[in-house]
Amino acid sequence: MMLSHLRVIDLTQDLGRYTGKLLADLGADVLRIESGASTDVASLAWDSGKRLIALDPANSSDRQALRDLIRSADVLVRNCVAEPFTHEELATAHPRLIDIVIGAFAASSERPATDLTLMARSGLMAIVGDPDRAPMTLPGEQAFALAGAQGAVAALTAVHARHVDGKGQLVTVSALQSAVLANYREPLMWQFAGRVGRRTGNLLVRGKSGVRQIWSCRDGHVTWSLVDNPGMMRAMVKVMRERGMAADLTAIDWESTLIADTPRETLAAWESHVEAFFLAHTRAELTQWSVAHGLGLSQIDGVEDVLASEQLRSRDMWREIARPGAASVAVPGPLFVTSEFDASNQGDVP
Repeated sequence: MMLSHLRVIDLTQDLGRYTGKLLADLGADVLRIESGASTDVASLAWDSGKRLIALDPANSSDRQALRDLIRSADVLVRNCVAEPFTHEELATAHPRLIDIVIGAFAASSERPATDLTLMARSGLMAIVGDPDRAPMTLPGEQAFALAGAQGAVAALTAVHARHVDGKGQLVTVSALQSAVLANYREPLMWQFAGRVGRRTGNLLVRGKSGVRQIWSCRDGHVTWSLVDNPGMMRAMVKVMRERGMAADLTAIDWESTLIADTPRETLAAWESHVEAFFLAHTRAELTQWSVAHGLGLSQIDGVEDVLASEQLRSRDMWREIARPGAASVAVPGPLFVTSEFDASNQGDVP
């Protein structure tokens, strides 16, 4: 595996836990330090691929054992730069150690935060949801996941730097900043145009108008939009006409129509015909026609669809994790799979 020559110590709480998961997926030997094993489904997903070791840093003997483990590691991932050991103390004993500190705001900040409050402060929630309703957050712990991904990138960058100069380093990651970076459009809009973004719900706004993105069909939902692509629009109308549902869409000259400048009222009238067509057919039918005729449509999978996906099963996507006293649970496996890797050529084996 790509990172099989690296050992990682994971001391994070929920924030930053994804960093160790990603590094484990890439082949690193990740030791997750906890006072006891968890059977919580979310924890099992974040800790998939890690080796769990029960140690309590508050206990003197466990603290010394943890110190010894860190001395054998390449990367330490934690939430506080001073706990359970200061960075200066660790760097003195282990100058090649890469110390990744993932905090809510900054390594020195102790302000309380949750994934929800971080999402709200980042501005991401301001653009999620319908315009006439309260803002919403995204499914799962997205701010925590974004910080975890940045932590993994930081660790890999620091490992590369150590390969060049032989030195470890301290790297700090802010979960708030990670979420803000994911929300790149709204901060830039404010900085350069002085405008605050707004929620548009199920409309993709371009130019002077907006088009619908998510549609109900007979057995679920699909995603598709009216776009300035004459070939795609003609293909959709052709499929609809063959089933007697194109109505007045057949009279539109798509070559000379600019969707972005078409009044919303006109687009809504056109979309009413598309809505009726989608509601009369299944996701499988619509997807088949999309592939055959280039409609630019995709079905939206639910949880059961994802778990039953033949494509994901063929690449061994899922891992069954046993839970004491409870049914096993399927969690995602590695995001990346490599056919061959020779760690002996990397020059950074501890």
